[in-house]
Amino acid sequence: MDLDPDRVLSSPFTVGGFGAVVALKFAPGTSWWERVTNVASGALAAGYLAPALVDWLQLKTPGLANASAFVIGLLGMSLIAALLQGIRDLKLAEILSGWLARR
Repeated sequence: MDLDPDRVLSSPFTVGGFGAVVALKFAPGTSWWERVTNVASGALAAGYLAPALVDWLQLKTPGLANASAFVIGLLGMSLIAALLQGIRDLKLAEILSGWLARR
């Protein structure tokens, strides 16, 4: 298996992972497991969303493609962390019991 370092470094997964690592400074994750999960989620979001965004916006240069992957990794990690925190803070049992009591 022959790995091309330039191809690995310009992969949206790698660039998005770098963006997610930068975003760790502002993320609420306290444990190492949460931080690793946040970086992985940012890299995955960038890896799958950046190519679609590049195609949709018809970006032609590799620099713009890498910039979009970095921003998606940066924001994707923060958005997923906020979503998980919102799920933790959501009192689903109270919502369901209130909804069922009205019926």
